[in-house]
Amino acid sequence: MTISNADKKRCNAALDVLATKTLSYDWSSSWASVHDGATSQLGGLKPGCRQDSTGARLYWVGLFNAGSNKRVQPPPLVQASFDHVPTTAEVVAALRAQLGWCVC
Repeated sequence: MTISNADKKRCNAALDVLATKTLSYDWSSSWASVHDGATSQLGGLKPGCRQDSTGARLYWVGLFNAGSNKRVQPPPLVQASFDHVPTTAEVVAALRAQLGWCVC
């Protein structure tokens, strides 16, 4: 899925906010909202997470447009997978990498 430059900028701004938080996750097989995601500060975006139920059982984290109920609305604008439970810093770095932003 191609993401527009405007959405890349929104995601990058949201990641700036998320980098200052400590996120907590509910790992289920379907997308669920991330706790402590500061949705009101993310410009209409919401972080979400899920874990594969089969195979490698990867952990996925993504940024979504938030609905009026502040729940994730799949598909994610950007997502990244991990083979372990990621830290907030790992999530932010991986999502920035998916967006193509330099973290220098």
